Amino acid sequence: MKKVIIWAGLALSSLTLIVIARTNLFLADKHETSLHSSKVAATSPAPTASWTKKPTSSVPASRSAATATVPATPTAAPSETPATAAAPTQHHVQIAGIPALSQLPELPNGCEAVAATMLLNWAGLPITKEEVADALPKGDMPYENEFGAFVGSNPKDVFVGDPYEAGYGIYHTPMAKLMNQWLPGHIRDLTGTSFEDLLDVLAHGSPAMVWATEHMDTPYWDLEWEDEDGELVEWYQPEHALLLTGWDDDYAYMNDPMTGEQEAYPLEDFHKVWELMGSQAITIIS
Repeated sequence: MKKVIIWAGLALSSLTLIVIARTNLFLADKHETSLHSSKVAATSPAPTASWTKKPTSSVPASRSAATATVPATPTAAPSETPATAAAPTQHHVQIAGIPALSQLPELPNGCEAVAATMLLNWAGLPITKEEVADALPKGDMPYENEFGAFVGSNPKDVFVGDPYEAGYGIYHTPMAKLMNQWLPGHIRDLTGTSFEDLLDVLAHGSPAMVWATEHMDTPYWDLEWEDEDGELVEWYQPEHALLLTGWDDDYAYMNDPMTGEQEAYPLEDFHKVWELMGSQAITIIS
């Protein structure tokens, strides 16, 4: 019995030692694990905090309270394309059916007689250039008198010289007076009018006899003399009379006695020369 008790005591003691040994082993392992964890924690870098911006919502957050409705921006109605600026008016005036006559060879200095003939023919008067030339009042060519002065007739009164031979020419006043003998009350002297008014005469259907120069060359002073009354006459070349029959924005159209054809001369050139030659013109009215 005593042996049994002793064995039991030995067995219990052995068991106790085993438990204690296992407990110490567990504690030792735990301590080692704890030391390892602390070591890792001490050597590992601290995590870096990161911040990501939240996307901003394009939709406004809803509110519990009633919110005012912002009116939508009104959409402009499509505007009509503005009308294209009107292009400058393209003028074109032409009086048709007026045959061009030549002063050559019969009337080398008779351009005024031929221009007047074409105007009278347009009005329905059957007259020839020779008849008009013959009817022109005529005066002396310039010459040197016994006192050494240069004297002669005045184109404001008569034809200076002879349209069939040597001559200078004739101006609007005696020309209109002669034409009025054939068509009383229908001759209108336009001399001194504006260039715009001259063009307007054609726009209303009437051609005009005009004084300019050959080829619309710039006139130059050629000669001067005194008339019978002592008035100084200055003559500019190359004086020329034509029949204006049309015009547009760029050209003046004329029956030219020098060529016997309708010619187109730059409108601005004609404008300048016509004014330099005294803005002389004659037309026929109904």
